[in-house]
Formats: sequence, C-alpha cells, structure tokens
Amino acid sequence: MSAETKQAFTIQSAAKAYDVSTDTIRAAIKRGDLNAKYPTSRPVIGAKELDNWFNALPDEPSA
Repeated sequence: MSAETKQAFTIQSAAKAYDVSTDTIRAAIKRGDLNAKYPTSRPVIGAKELDNWFNALPDEPSA
C-alpha cells in the first residue's frame, strides 16, 4: 500500500493503513526506525516516512 494520498498519519491511522498494530508503530518510533513529528503532544508520521519504513521491512519472517 502506498501512503501517497495522505500527507501524515497518526499512530492509529498508520497502523490501520499498513495493517499492523499500534504497538508495532510505537516500537518503530522508539527504535528510531520511524521519525515522528510532534505538532501537538500526539505524534504524526509523514506519508513518505511510512512508505520508506514499510518498504525497508524484510520480505520474509526472520528465523
């Protein structure tokens, strides 16, 4: 899926758009894999940032 139709996502909308849990998104932010912005106290993630993160995920599960 491409996030190009939206400019930015909340954690909840990013999780829904990429069919992952909110915990997965939060963990990626905590690890520094996703760069969140904080225009308010709630983080938002840019659409291109999400696409880059998703495209960098492995194609197969780790052993």
